[in-house]
Amino acid sequence: MPFDDETVCASVRRTGRAVVVHESTGFGGPGGEIAARITERCFHYLEAPVLRVAGFDLPYPPPMLERHHLPGVERVLDVVARLQWEADWTSEPVRGGAERLAGGAH
Repeated sequence: MPFDDETVCASVRRTGRAVVVHESTGFGGPGGEIAARITERCFHYLEAPVLRVAGFDLPYPPPMLERHHLPGVERVLDVVARLQWEADWTSEPVRGGAERLAGGAH
């Protein structure tokens, strides 16, 4: 899978944060590899953990239910809100929707 390490790492070094969004399930999906690459290359620049927004960890649904499975704008914004220069990144999400991440699963 092509991945532009330099561009992503430059952004993480500048902001100190990263959110990886992908449509696959969270466990075993490509977002885990991307998060690992970011952590390995930018560890000392990170001011918060690398968070992921992914499809739910369950069998992929039929096409008519796909929109409920895939990460939408609300879920992405919930996770991004957790990284908006908060002193305590482990606090509860600003809005409901990212509760599965609030327990510390990154």
